[in-house]
Amino acid sequence: MAPSSLYDITIPPFLKQLRMLLMILEKGQACSAGNEAKILESRLVEDMKPLVYQIQRVSDTAKGVAVRVAKVEAESWPDNEETFADLEARLKKTIAFLEKVDAKSMDGMEDQEVVMKTAAGELRYSGLDYVLSYAIPNFYFHSVTTYALLRKEGVPVGKKDFLGL
Repeated sequence: MAPSSLYDITIPPFLKQLRMLLMILEKGQACSAGNEAKILESRLVEDMKPLVYQIQRVSDTAKGVAVRVAKVEAESWPDNEETFADLEARLKKTIAFLEKVDAKSMDGMEDQEVVMKTAAGELRYSGLDYVLSYAIPNFYFHSVTTYALLRKEGVPVGKKDFLGL
């Protein structure tokens, strides 16, 4: 069996998860009847970021892999989503962005330096460390949090939905 590439462990699973998030957001919208703003601003605890933020971070983390590892040209998208329709459009745009990533563009990038600029300063990783230590955990953290927030608000989603089954 051939070893997995950086592409194999990021882009296809991210695309699957983004499509799942799109599906559960659609369920959220269907259940929102007059409560859309409440659901989109939902938090598990007072000091955490709301559901809208979770989708924005999922999107940015997925794009970040394409930009930092595959060297796809960056696209800057403002975080201005206010409705389920806005969030669904953002996910669709993210899916389209990732679908353009050529698997070969990530070949041999395991040792390539990845620099992330943050409010706390620059973080430096190898391509492999960036993917395994930051991108994958961060992507799934915000995906799971989105799922949990929708569940908290009574949206009928379950484990099969999360797993895309």
